[in-house]
Amino acid sequence: MRRRHVLVLVVFVCAALVGAFFALLLRSSGDSAALRIRGGHVSLVGASKRRTLPHLAGTALTPPPARLSLDAFGGKPGLIDVWASWCIPCREEAPMLARLWRQHRGELRFLGVDVEDTRADARAFVRRYGLNYPNIFDAKAALAGKLGFFGLPTAYLIDRRGRIAAKLVGRQKEATLRAGLDALAREAAAKG
Repeated sequence: MRRRHVLVLVVFVCAALVGAFFALLLRSSGDSAALRIRGGHVSLVGASKRRTLPHLAGTALTPPPARLSLDAFGGKPGLIDVWASWCIPCREEAPMLARLWRQHRGELRFLGVDVEDTRADARAFVRRYGLNYPNIFDAKAALAGKLGFFGLPTAYLIDRRGRIAAKLVGRQKEATLRAGLDALAREAAAKG
C-alpha cells in the first residue's frame, strides 16, 4: 500500500513538472506586437512601439532569384509567414494564405520563411498549396530566430516602413489576417 502511495506521488510530481514546463513554453513571449480585434475594429501595434524588421537575407526556396531579403518590401506593407511543411497548423493555414496573397498581391507583399525542413518537402508544400509568393529556405531557423519567432506558424504584419505592426503566433483565422492586412493597406494609403 505504501508503495502505491509513493508511485501516485511520483506520478503527480512528474505531471506537475511537465505541466509547468509546457506553461513556460507556451507563455506569452512578452512581445507587445499582438494584433487586437475588438468589436470588429482592428488595432495594430502603435507606430511608436513598432520594432524595425531586422536586415536579413537568405537563399530562395525556388529560385530565381537565388537570394531574397526580408526587408525588400520596397515601401509596401505586407506579411511574413514562418512555416514548415511538417507543421500541421501550417498545412491548415496554407490555403487561406494563398487566397489572401492572390487578393492582395498588388497592394501588399508576402514572404514565407520555411524553417527546419528539407528543400524537397518545402517545394512540394509550396506547389501543393499554391504559395507562389517568394519563400526563403531557412533550414536551421537562423533567420526566423532573428525575427523572434515563437512557434509555428508565426505571421508578422509589416508596415510600409519595414516595422513589425503585429506578430501572430499559431494558426490564424482568415478574418483575423484579413482584418490586419486591410488595416495595413489603409494605413499605407492614408500616409501615401
